[in-house]
Amino acid sequence: MGAGIVLTGFPDFAGYGTALAGFIEAHADWAEVIIFLMAFAEGLTLVGLLIPGVVMLTAAGALVAAGVLDFWSVYLAIAGGAILGDAASYWLGRRYGERMFRLWPLSRQPDLRRRGEAFFLRHGGKGVFLARFIGPLRAVVPTTAGMMAMPHRKFQTFNILSALIWAPLLMSPGHLAWTGYDMAGSAGRAVPEAVDGSAEGKAAEGAAMPCVPAPPVEGMPEKPGC
Repeated sequence: MGAGIVLTGFPDFAGYGTALAGFIEAHADWAEVIIFLMAFAEGLTLVGLLIPGVVMLTAAGALVAAGVLDFWSVYLAIAGGAILGDAASYWLGRRYGERMFRLWPLSRQPDLRRRGEAFFLRHGGKGVFLARFIGPLRAVVPTTAGMMAMPHRKFQTFNILSALIWAPLLMSPGHLAWTGYDMAGSAGRAVPEAVDGSAEGKAAEGAAMPCVPAPPVEGMPEKPGC
């Protein structure tokens, strides 16, 4: 999920992003619930290390661009799930402390824990905000903040603010990818045939016709091409 961190023993889930997008499209009535649960799981300690939440949620951006899903519904589902996922991770760290890092798969990633603790100690509350945008640290910094008894109100301030910014950024790659695909597809489409004598129809008809220079008129200066 991030540079320098490799989870061994797991299949590569990245290819499932497209499959999930198709699944969401086929179950559009439940799309917001599915997206919310994926965002929640992405922010939840332990679970977030096992699923390709970012890839799957990015695919939702393509469905928004395609008009299958509503932007605000997806935005609120991602932001809400992310906020609650990190909040749950915070309380797990506060309640169980060191024991959280003895559980699999965190027990197999001691370097990830050290990086999370160093990052939090260096940046304090701002670290909760910044970690949202840094791959694997997103899965451990909220738990670290809880373990180190960061004040709850301060944590939630950075948690909510970062989620509100992270959600549209997460959707952007899928949205841009679909927009680029749609524009590329439109470039090869033929100009619609005029069906009436309106100005719009004549303009379209003129745009579709090849340019033929007018013949020269005797006694008049020759005009350039079209």
